[in-house]
Amino acid sequence: MNNNLKAFEKVNDLFAKYGTLLTEAQQEIMKNYYEFNLSLSEIAENLKISRTAVSDSLKTSLAKLDKLESELHLVALDQKVSALIAKIKKAEGPELKALLLELERILTDGI
Repeated sequence: MNNNLKAFEKVNDLFAKYGTLLTEAQQEIMKNYYEFNLSLSEIAENLKISRTAVSDSLKTSLAKLDKLESELHLVALDQKVSALIAKIKKAEGPELKALLLELERILTDGI
């Protein structure tokens, strides 16, 4: 996987986990840039703000998302748990697999 794709995936993971902690304006700009793949100029035009304001908002948002992850490690935890579940699913034994499926359901859907 190339570095740009890894960076994009990282931002999407961070945004999925912590995005609601951004302001509504920051969320909108992040969605426009990362989800809808709009350029800075397109976002600026749509929101009637400067291109610099869009760029600054993206930088501020990314810094906040990175800070949250460095303090809470929730994305890293999700990735580790998912990888562990995938390994355990390959293990033998129907009871083990049933328990792991239940664990996965709880982690995905909540209690």
